[in-house]
Amino acid sequence: MMFSTVKPLPLNVKYHHGESATSLASRLARRNGVSSMAMFLSDFGIDYLNLTNGDQEDCARLAALAGVEQAELHRNTPALASPGWFRLGQEEIKFTAFSRTALKGCPQCLQDASNESDAGHFGLWQLTSIRTCGLHGCYLVPLPTSSGTRERFDVTRLTSGFSPPEPQIANDQDLLFEHYLKNRIEKGPGNTWLDRLPFHVAAQTCEGFGLLLTLGPKTRRETATPAQWAAAGTAGFSVLRRGPDAFRQKLKDIQQAHPVDNTLYRTRYRVFFEWLRHRDDDPQFDVIRDLVREFIFRNFPISEGSIVLGQPCPEQYVHSLSTARSRYGMSGWKLARRLASMGLAERKAAGQGFVLTGYVPTAIINDIATDFDALLNATDAGKYLGVERFMMTKLTKPGLVEKYFDEKNASPMYHPRDLDEFIGKLRARVERSEAEDLLDIATASHRDRIPTERVVEIILRNRLPLHAAAPATARFPDFRLSLAELREVIATDHQGTIRPTRAAQILGINIRTIRSLMDTDVLKSCNIEEMKSGRMRRYVCAKSMEQFAKGHISVVELAAQNRRLPGVEAVIQLDRGAKPLPLGPRANMIFRRSDVL
Repeated sequence: MMFSTVKPLPLNVKYHHGESATSLASRLARRNGVSSMAMFLSDFGIDYLNLTNGDQEDCARLAALAGVEQAELHRNTPALASPGWFRLGQEEIKFTAFSRTALKGCPQCLQDASNESDAGHFGLWQLTSIRTCGLHGCYLVPLPTSSGTRERFDVTRLTSGFSPPEPQIANDQDLLFEHYLKNRIEKGPGNTWLDRLPFHVAAQTCEGFGLLLTLGPKTRRETATPAQWAAAGTAGFSVLRRGPDAFRQKLKDIQQAHPVDNTLYRTRYRVFFEWLRHRDDDPQFDVIRDLVREFIFRNFPISEGSIVLGQPCPEQYVHSLSTARSRYGMSGWKLARRLASMGLAERKAAGQGFVLTGYVPTAIINDIATDFDALLNATDAGKYLGVERFMMTKLTKPGLVEKYFDEKNASPMYHPRDLDEFIGKLRARVERSEAEDLLDIATASHRDRIPTERVVEIILRNRLPLHAAAPATARFPDFRLSLAELREVIATDHQGTIRPTRAAQILGINIRTIRSLMDTDVLKSCNIEEMKSGRMRRYVCAKSMEQFAKGHISVVELAAQNRRLPGVEAVIQLDRGAKPLPLGPRANMIFRRSDVL
């Protein structure tokens, strides 16, 4: 041992586990009747400044005088490792994580001390984010300060005559963050995203973000109490410990908790954002700064080139109504109505104007701006389909042809894309036919005195075959259908439902399967009174059938796709672990598409 010849002082003090070298020196000085720690250290050739910076040799000399283990004393004293960085325990920590000019102490330790040299001060307590005494579970309180730099760490001199306030016991649930920090110091950082952040970045970010979560964006950091800081640290830690995705999601949750208005990110995240903005001189915070900046760029209407946390926005990712109007020069009313049709905006409670449900991605605004140039009024849309304006109204009312603006009072405007979708459904029904009683849709509806739009609904719902000389270019007047087939279906058609035998034909399965699917509620059914017989019969709900077809497939259809026999297909799928729907005897085997495709 370097100082094995140095004997412990006759008048000594009991060392407290975790105590710093400066605390031990201060208590030894008082125990030996020396008025100041600096004078005491000078008498024994220990450099005051070196000891405050945890110099190993000076700590060892002091340990020999106190009769304590050198390594433990050095480990519990913040030691200068490089300019601006201290080592404490297993962590190397930037000086900004410490409060070395304004020490804190435990009021219970001070009250319990039988004399002025009894109460120790711990190296951990120099860390700003450590706010409680591990022994008593109470919050630390500020100790009196000294104007002289050589008295700054002289704890017994600072507390001489000091009457500490009554201890305030901390809530255990608020100390999870402190436990995390202490564990990092004792055992070193782990491998999680938060552990890989430098100690001061992890500590300050948890507290800064937690203050936003617990006290809101308008709170002032300087007015927060130790208890509020502890709760904030734990709140921030509970999010950041789950990684950057959880951090982004919490930022998103905060954004979505407020209605979309003219206030931007500074209002939503003020206390956290302002703190982070003032960390721009520390590159260690870049990982947090980059994450927050990228989130703001992608979730708030920041214009290209605008500076956020020191970097320009590369492009505008989302828009508000006002920024979209300004950027694209489009009508605000038209834009709002279209966004309302898409579920991205809604009318204000007062009925005047619209409010966004969330900022709109630039890609959607670009599409809308392009759409506006292609819109057709009802007359032109009718020409596009080959019908008169009055027929456009008839086809639009039940939603067969979609209006671009969904509002009732909005002038009917149509996009060619939606017109193509409607005419495409009719073209998909075209088959070759030898039938002689073919009529166009309008004439067929007139013959049976049924509105044309009702006939179109029946055709699409029941998948009736249509005929056209040139299917690829056919417009509405070009389609023909069999009057006999139409009448047969009309006789059993009930709006919104399909006869079970017809449903079986459409789905390519037998009637037993249809009934079993209705029995198990896979297909929704309705009790319908038939017009001819007056009997109540179960019919299949058309929408339910469409949903079923999207999510399920029969073994027969699957076998046809794979060019195998149905029996072979069934064996192969069962061997792969696919489970068919539990249906009745002699029903077709039905699989979920997600299980077999």
